[in-house]
Amino acid sequence: MEIYSDVEYQPKLLRNGIVMVCLCLIPFQIPYVFGDTAPFTKALCGITSFMMLLFPTFLFTGIGVKVLNDRIYMFISVCSYLIYSLSMLIISSVLIPSRLLFDGSFYMFLFVVTSFIIGVLTGHFFSDLNYFKNKKGNIKIRGNEIELLKVDILGGLSFSKMPFLRKPFIKVKNFLVVLAFLVGTGGAGIAMGIAELLERSEILSSNLDTHGVLFFIFGVPVLFTFGVIAYALMTYLIQWRKLLAGIDKEYGEHKIIFNSKKKSYKKIKEIMAETDSNLGL
Repeated sequence: MEIYSDVEYQPKLLRNGIVMVCLCLIPFQIPYVFGDTAPFTKALCGITSFMMLLFPTFLFTGIGVKVLNDRIYMFISVCSYLIYSLSMLIISSVLIPSRLLFDGSFYMFLFVVTSFIIGVLTGHFFSDLNYFKNKKGNIKIRGNEIELLKVDILGGLSFSKMPFLRKPFIKVKNFLVVLAFLVGTGGAGIAMGIAELLERSEILSSNLDTHGVLFFIFGVPVLFTFGVIAYALMTYLIQWRKLLAGIDKEYGEHKIIFNSKKKSYKKIKEIMAETDSNLGL
């Protein structure tokens, strides 16, 4: 149960945002279900379209509204939805030019999918399953109260196994985040311009689609990053659920304090007491 938050949470506004994301990205999938594409491309775009429509629709159901009102679950769900939608945009863009199994475009499709899987395995390798138990960084536990300074999904990644990679990873991570943002927003227009230049200069083989190659070049590092983040998201969710279950078992209930502005615990208690007094509790 949430008892305090210094940031207003607007679940309906968040739901409207997810619907807008769906409406913006799904036109890149549905036309290829009915267009002149290979059967495996139709199947991939059809499944992707269904999954992209399923989540926003779910949020309008009774169970979905309960999930919507839980900001931790919704944060992880929204991040997962964005990763899935943008990943499938890249993957389908690479696969669409393929006409036969195991042609050049199909091999590129397999490679970008493999890069995502390698990212997931990398996330598993660097994950710290004791992140919540050690109560490090952005989480503090006092009896049945959980104080969150922020939802740090990447906090569960540890470099204890390879500490020399810490600084290089931070630099690469920042670069890939910018790259992923470009691909997900204005990068499509940039890619089309570069693709036209490559096509006219005859750098690429005539058997390969230039736009597919561009999405392949962008997609390999971006999907690797998405794979790491996806594993971190799932690990955070599992540990969060275990934490709540343990507190509920010991104390009967849990209380959550969202303290993103890092106020003192004493100050938070004073604000809560004043609020209760104003409400006559």
